[in-house]
Amino acid sequence: MPSPPSFSFHHRSSAEDAIAALHSDILQTHILTRLDGAALTSTASTSSRFRRLSSEDQLWRRVCSTSWPSITHPKLQQLISTFPSKHQSFFSDVFPVLDCCSLRCDLDYRCSSTAELISAVDIHYKNKLLFSKVHSIETETNWFLCSPFRVDLIDPKDSIPSPIRRSEKYEDWLGHLEENLTVSWIIIDPINNRAANISSRQPVKVRRHWLSGEIQVQYTTVMGGDRRAGSAVEMVECAVVVSCGEKEEEGMEMSVTEVSMQMLDMEGKHLNGKESLGILREAMEKGKRIRGRKGDGKLRYEEYEEMKRKRKARKERIENGLDMLCIFTGIAILFSFSSFIFFSS
Repeated sequence: MPSPPSFSFHHRSSAEDAIAALHSDILQTHILTRLDGAALTSTASTSSRFRRLSSEDQLWRRVCSTSWPSITHPKLQQLISTFPSKHQSFFSDVFPVLDCCSLRCDLDYRCSSTAELISAVDIHYKNKLLFSKVHSIETETNWFLCSPFRVDLIDPKDSIPSPIRRSEKYEDWLGHLEENLTVSWIIIDPINNRAANISSRQPVKVRRHWLSGEIQVQYTTVMGGDRRAGSAVEMVECAVVVSCGEKEEEGMEMSVTEVSMQMLDMEGKHLNGKESLGILREAMEKGKRIRGRKGDGKLRYEEYEEMKRKRKARKERIENGLDMLCIFTGIAILFSFSSFIFFSS
Protein backbone atom coordinates (compact mmCIF):
# COMPACT_ATOMS: atom_id res chain seq x y z
CA MET A 1 0.00 0.00 0.00
CA PRO A 2 1.58 3.32 -1.03
CA SER A 3 2.52 5.63 1.79
CA PRO A 4 0.52 8.83 2.10
CA PRO A 5 2.08 11.91 0.59
CA SER A 6 4.06 14.05 3.01
CA PHE A 7 3.36 17.71 3.39
CA SER A 8 5.54 20.43 4.83
CA PHE A 9 3.94 23.18 6.85
CA HIS A 10 5.53 26.40 8.04
CA HIS A 11 3.77 27.84 11.04
CA ARG A 12 4.41 31.43 11.95
CA SER A 13 4.04 32.46 15.53
CA SER A 14 1.10 34.60 16.57
CA ALA A 15 3.54 37.41 17.42
CA GLU A 16 4.94 37.35 13.87
CA ASP A 17 1.43 37.37 12.42
CA ALA A 18 0.45 40.26 14.67
CA ILE A 19 3.50 42.33 13.67
CA ALA A 20 2.99 41.55 9.99
CA ALA A 21 -0.61 42.74 10.24
CA LEU A 22 0.35 46.11 11.71
CA HIS A 23 0.15 49.17 9.54
CA SER A 24 3.52 50.60 8.46
CA ASP A 25 2.81 53.93 10.16
CA ILE A 26 2.25 52.15 13.48
CA LEU A 27 5.49 50.17 13.08
CA GLN A 28 7.51 53.26 12.34
CA THR A 29 5.91 55.49 14.97
CA HIS A 30 5.45 53.16 17.94
CA ILE A 31 7.92 50.27 17.51
CA LEU A 32 10.95 51.24 15.44
CA THR A 33 11.35 54.53 17.31
CA ARG A 34 11.94 52.55 20.52
CA LEU A 35 14.92 50.64 19.13
CA ASP A 36 18.57 51.58 19.49
CA GLY A 37 20.97 51.53 16.55
CA ALA A 38 22.08 47.91 16.93
CA ALA A 39 18.50 46.64 17.22
CA LEU A 40 17.39 48.79 14.29
CA THR A 41 20.18 47.34 12.15
CA SER A 42 19.12 43.78 13.05
CA THR A 43 15.48 44.58 12.33
CA ALA A 44 16.36 45.92 8.88
CA SER A 45 17.90 42.56 7.94
CA THR A 46 14.75 40.51 8.68
CA SER A 47 12.72 41.35 5.57
CA SER A 48 12.43 43.72 2.65
CA ARG A 49 9.52 45.46 4.36
CA PHE A 50 11.48 46.16 7.53
CA ARG A 51 14.50 47.16 5.48
CA ARG A 52 12.40 49.80 3.77
CA LEU A 53 10.79 50.98 7.00
CA SER A 54 14.09 51.05 8.87
CA SER A 55 15.81 53.18 6.26
CA GLU A 56 13.81 56.26 7.24
CA ASP A 57 16.38 58.96 8.02
CA GLN A 58 14.42 60.37 10.96
CA LEU A 59 14.84 57.06 12.80
CA TRP A 60 18.61 57.12 12.36
CA ARG A 61 18.79 60.83 13.16
CA ARG A 62 17.12 60.12 16.52
CA VAL A 63 19.51 57.22 17.20
CA CYS A 64 22.61 59.27 16.34
CA SER A 65 21.48 62.35 18.28
CA THR A 66 20.71 60.25 21.35
CA SER A 67 24.07 58.46 21.21
CA TRP A 68 26.18 61.50 20.33
CA PRO A 69 24.56 64.83 21.30
CA SER A 70 27.39 66.80 19.69
CA ILE A 71 26.19 65.90 16.18
CA THR A 72 23.04 67.99 16.65
CA HIS A 73 25.25 70.96 15.81
CA PRO A 74 23.80 72.59 12.64
CA LYS A 75 27.12 72.32 10.81
CA LEU A 76 27.28 68.57 11.41
CA GLN A 77 23.63 68.04 10.52
CA GLN A 78 24.28 69.73 7.21
CA LEU A 79 27.39 67.62 6.70
CA ILE A 80 25.72 64.30 7.59
CA SER A 81 22.97 65.05 5.08
CA THR A 82 25.61 64.69 2.34
CA PHE A 83 26.56 61.14 3.40
CA PRO A 84 25.29 58.40 0.99
CA SER A 85 22.49 57.25 3.34
CA LYS A 86 22.69 60.27 5.63
CA HIS A 87 22.46 59.34 9.34
CA GLN A 88 22.40 55.61 8.64
CA SER A 89 25.76 55.85 6.83
CA PHE A 90 27.15 57.98 9.64
CA PHE A 91 26.01 55.44 12.24
CA SER A 92 27.59 52.50 10.38
CA ASP A 93 30.89 54.42 10.27
CA VAL A 94 30.87 55.41 13.93
CA PHE A 95 29.04 52.87 16.07
CA PRO A 96 31.11 49.69 15.77
CA VAL A 97 34.51 49.51 17.45
CA LEU A 98 37.32 50.66 15.17
CA ASP A 99 39.98 48.03 14.48
CA CYS A 100 42.88 49.32 12.37
CA CYS A 101 45.92 47.63 13.92
CA SER A 102 46.70 45.77 10.69
CA LEU A 103 46.61 48.83 8.43
CA ARG A 104 49.77 50.04 6.76
CA CYS A 105 49.97 53.78 6.10
CA ASP A 106 52.12 55.83 3.78
CA LEU A 107 53.26 58.55 6.16
CA ASP A 108 54.78 60.58 3.32
CA TYR A 109 51.48 60.69 1.45
CA ARG A 110 50.09 64.19 0.99
CA CYS A 111 46.34 64.26 0.48
CA SER A 112 45.36 67.76 -0.61
CA SER A 113 41.64 66.96 -0.74
CA THR A 114 41.21 67.16 3.05
CA ALA A 115 41.21 70.81 4.05
CA GLU A 116 39.49 70.31 7.40
CA LEU A 117 39.25 67.70 10.14
CA ILE A 118 36.20 67.90 12.40
CA SER A 119 35.94 66.43 15.90
CA ALA A 120 32.62 65.74 17.65
CA VAL A 121 33.26 64.87 21.29
CA ASP A 122 30.88 63.67 24.02
CA ILE A 123 31.79 62.72 27.59
CA HIS A 124 29.31 60.90 29.81
CA TYR A 125 29.52 60.33 33.54
CA LYS A 126 27.18 57.65 34.89
CA ASN A 127 25.41 57.70 31.50
CA LYS A 128 24.66 61.43 31.84
CA LEU A 129 26.14 63.98 29.45
CA LEU A 130 29.02 65.85 31.07
CA PHE A 131 30.70 67.58 28.12
CA SER A 132 29.92 68.02 24.42
CA LYS A 133 31.77 70.00 21.78
CA VAL A 134 32.39 70.29 18.03
CA HIS A 135 35.87 71.40 16.98
CA SER A 136 37.44 71.84 13.55
CA ILE A 137 41.03 72.37 12.44
CA GLU A 138 42.53 73.33 9.09
CA THR A 139 44.82 70.65 7.71
CA GLU A 140 46.52 72.36 4.78
CA THR A 141 48.64 74.94 6.57
CA ASN A 142 52.37 74.39 6.98
CA TRP A 143 51.97 74.95 10.71
CA PHE A 144 49.57 72.00 11.00
CA LEU A 145 51.57 69.67 8.75
CA CYS A 146 54.91 70.22 10.51
CA SER A 147 53.88 70.74 14.15
CA PRO A 148 53.25 68.01 16.71
CA PHE A 149 49.65 66.87 16.33
CA ARG A 150 47.46 67.65 19.33
CA VAL A 151 43.84 68.77 19.65
CA ASP A 152 42.80 70.54 22.88
CA LEU A 153 39.14 71.27 23.55
CA ILE A 154 39.49 73.20 26.82
CA ASP A 155 41.58 76.32 27.27
CA PRO A 156 44.27 75.80 29.95
CA LYS A 157 42.79 78.75 31.90
CA ASP A 158 39.30 77.25 31.94
CA SER A 159 37.68 74.20 33.49
CA ILE A 160 34.32 72.46 33.21
CA PRO A 161 32.25 71.96 36.38
CA SER A 162 31.16 68.39 36.97
CA PRO A 163 29.14 66.33 39.47
CA ILE A 164 32.18 64.10 40.07
CA ARG A 165 33.17 63.92 43.72
CA ARG A 166 36.42 62.37 44.91
CA SER A 167 36.23 59.57 47.45
CA GLU A 168 38.54 59.33 50.46
CA LYS A 169 40.64 56.53 48.96
CA TYR A 170 42.30 57.40 45.66
CA GLU A 171 42.41 53.73 44.64
CA ASP A 172 38.64 53.44 44.94
CA TRP A 173 38.14 56.69 43.10
CA LEU A 174 40.34 55.65 40.16
CA GLY A 175 38.31 52.49 39.79
CA HIS A 176 35.09 54.52 40.00
CA LEU A 177 36.18 56.78 37.13
CA GLU A 178 37.23 53.79 35.05
CA GLU A 179 33.75 52.32 35.38
CA ASN A 180 31.65 55.47 35.02
CA LEU A 181 33.45 57.92 32.69
CA THR A 182 33.01 57.20 28.97
CA VAL A 183 34.23 59.21 25.99
CA SER A 184 33.25 59.32 22.34
CA TRP A 185 35.62 61.21 20.01
CA ILE A 186 34.35 61.14 16.43
CA ILE A 187 36.55 62.47 13.66
CA ILE A 188 34.88 63.45 10.40
CA ASP A 189 36.32 64.00 6.93
CA PRO A 190 33.88 66.50 5.38
CA ILE A 191 35.28 66.10 1.87
CA ASN A 192 35.14 62.32 1.54
CA ASN A 193 32.09 61.85 3.81
CA ARG A 194 33.72 59.41 6.20
CA ALA A 195 33.81 59.26 9.98
CA ALA A 196 35.19 57.08 12.77
CA ASN A 197 35.11 56.95 16.54
CA ILE A 198 38.75 56.89 17.65
CA SER A 199 38.09 56.61 21.38
CA SER A 200 38.33 53.23 23.07
CA ARG A 201 35.02 54.06 24.84
CA GLN A 202 36.25 52.55 28.11
CA PRO A 203 39.52 53.80 29.68
CA VAL A 204 42.74 51.87 29.10
CA LYS A 205 44.57 53.68 31.91
CA VAL A 206 43.66 55.82 34.92
CA ARG A 207 46.46 57.45 36.89
CA ARG A 208 47.33 60.43 39.05
CA HIS A 209 49.73 62.90 37.44
CA TRP A 210 52.92 63.01 39.49
CA LEU A 211 53.30 66.81 39.23
CA SER A 212 49.84 68.40 39.07
CA GLY A 213 48.02 65.79 41.14
CA GLU A 214 45.22 65.69 38.56
CA ILE A 215 43.65 62.40 37.58
CA GLN A 216 44.24 61.50 33.94
CA VAL A 217 41.83 59.09 32.28
CA GLN A 218 43.19 57.79 28.99
CA TYR A 219 41.27 56.23 26.09
CA THR A 220 43.49 54.79 23.37
CA THR A 221 42.98 53.18 19.97
CA VAL A 222 46.07 51.41 18.61
CA MET A 223 46.56 51.98 14.88
CA GLY A 224 48.88 50.66 12.22
CA GLY A 225 51.74 52.95 11.21
CA ASP A 226 54.25 52.13 8.49
CA ARG A 227 54.34 48.48 9.74
CA ARG A 228 58.13 48.27 9.33
CA ALA A 229 59.62 46.02 12.01
CA GLY A 230 61.70 48.03 14.43
CA SER A 231 60.40 51.38 13.21
CA ALA A 232 59.28 53.88 15.82
CA VAL A 233 56.03 54.24 13.83
CA GLU A 234 55.51 50.53 13.23
CA MET A 235 52.40 51.02 15.38
CA VAL A 236 51.00 54.25 16.81
CA GLU A 237 48.51 55.15 19.48
CA CYS A 238 45.71 57.65 19.18
CA ALA A 239 45.35 58.80 22.78
CA VAL A 240 42.37 60.70 24.15
CA VAL A 241 43.04 62.13 27.62
CA VAL A 242 40.50 63.55 30.08
CA SER A 243 41.98 65.21 33.17
CA CYS A 244 40.04 65.93 36.35
CA GLY A 245 41.29 68.38 38.96
CA GLU A 246 40.03 69.09 42.45
CA LYS A 247 38.41 72.44 43.21
CA GLU A 248 40.33 73.89 46.11
CA GLU A 249 37.43 75.96 47.39
CA GLU A 250 34.90 73.12 47.23
CA GLY A 251 36.68 70.20 48.81
CA MET A 252 36.16 66.91 47.01
CA GLU A 253 34.24 68.24 44.00
CA MET A 254 36.11 67.81 40.73
CA SER A 255 36.21 69.74 37.47
CA VAL A 256 37.33 68.66 33.99
CA THR A 257 40.51 70.57 33.16
CA GLU A 258 41.66 68.85 29.96
CA VAL A 259 40.11 67.05 27.00
CA SER A 260 42.75 66.36 24.36
CA MET A 261 43.71 64.00 21.56
CA GLN A 262 47.20 63.26 20.27
CA MET A 263 49.09 60.75 18.13
CA LEU A 264 52.17 59.09 19.63
CA ASP A 265 54.75 56.68 18.22
CA MET A 266 56.25 53.69 20.03
CA GLU A 267 58.85 55.89 21.70
CA GLY A 268 56.20 58.22 23.11
CA LYS A 269 57.02 61.02 20.67
CA HIS A 270 54.33 63.13 19.00
CA LEU A 271 53.61 62.57 15.32
CA ASN A 272 53.29 65.71 13.23
CA GLY A 273 50.10 66.79 11.51
CA LYS A 274 51.00 65.31 8.14
CA GLU A 275 51.72 61.86 9.57
CA SER A 276 48.68 61.93 11.84
CA LEU A 277 46.35 62.99 9.05
CA GLY A 278 47.53 60.13 6.85
CA ILE A 279 46.92 57.57 9.59
CA LEU A 280 43.50 58.98 10.53
CA ARG A 281 42.41 59.09 6.89
CA GLU A 282 43.46 55.46 6.48
CA ALA A 283 41.58 54.50 9.65
CA MET A 284 38.39 56.20 8.48
CA GLU A 285 38.48 54.68 5.00
CA LYS A 286 39.89 51.18 5.57
CA GLY A 287 39.59 50.47 9.28
CA LYS A 288 37.40 47.51 10.20
CA ARG A 289 34.24 48.13 12.19
CA ILE A 290 33.76 45.25 14.60
CA ARG A 291 31.45 44.46 17.49
CA GLY A 292 33.90 44.66 20.35
CA ARG A 293 33.33 43.47 23.89
CA LYS A 294 33.93 45.47 27.03
CA GLY A 295 37.61 45.36 27.87
CA ASP A 296 38.84 44.67 24.32
CA GLY A 297 40.32 48.16 24.00
CA LYS A 298 42.27 47.77 27.23
CA LEU A 299 43.51 44.34 26.14
CA ARG A 300 44.77 45.72 22.81
CA TYR A 301 46.50 48.57 24.62
CA GLU A 302 48.23 46.15 27.01
CA GLU A 303 49.44 44.12 24.01
CA TYR A 304 50.73 47.34 22.46
CA GLU A 305 52.53 48.26 25.70
CA GLU A 306 54.17 44.83 25.69
CA MET A 307 55.35 45.44 22.11
CA LYS A 308 56.84 48.74 23.25
CA ARG A 309 58.65 47.07 26.15
CA LYS A 310 60.13 44.39 23.90
CA ARG A 311 61.17 47.00 21.34
CA LYS A 312 62.84 49.10 24.05
CA ALA A 313 64.68 46.08 25.46
CA ARG A 314 65.85 45.08 21.97
CA LYS A 315 67.04 48.62 21.27
CA GLU A 316 68.93 48.73 24.59
CA ARG A 317 70.64 45.41 23.82
CA ILE A 318 71.79 46.73 20.45
CA GLU A 319 73.01 49.98 21.99
CA ASN A 320 74.84 48.10 24.76
CA GLY A 321 76.45 45.87 22.15
CA LEU A 322 77.61 48.89 20.18
CA ASP A 323 78.97 50.49 23.36
CA MET A 324 80.96 47.34 24.16
CA LEU A 325 82.26 47.20 20.60
CA CYS A 326 83.41 50.81 20.86
CA ILE A 327 85.12 50.10 24.19
CA PHE A 328 86.95 47.04 22.85
CA THR A 329 87.91 48.94 19.71
CA GLY A 330 89.30 51.79 21.83
CA ILE A 331 91.26 49.33 24.00
CA ALA A 332 92.66 47.61 20.91
CA ILE A 333 93.74 50.92 19.39
CA LEU A 334 95.33 52.01 22.69
CA PHE A 335 97.12 48.67 23.03
CA SER A 336 98.39 48.85 19.44
CA PHE A 337 99.60 52.41 19.93
CA SER A 338 101.32 51.52 23.23
CA SER A 339 103.01 48.54 21.60
CA PHE A 340 104.20 50.70 18.72
CA ILE A 341 105.72 53.25 21.14
CA PHE A 342 107.34 50.48 23.25
CA PHE A 343 108.99 48.72 20.34
CA SER A 344 110.00 51.99 18.68
CA SER A 345 111.92 53.20 21.75
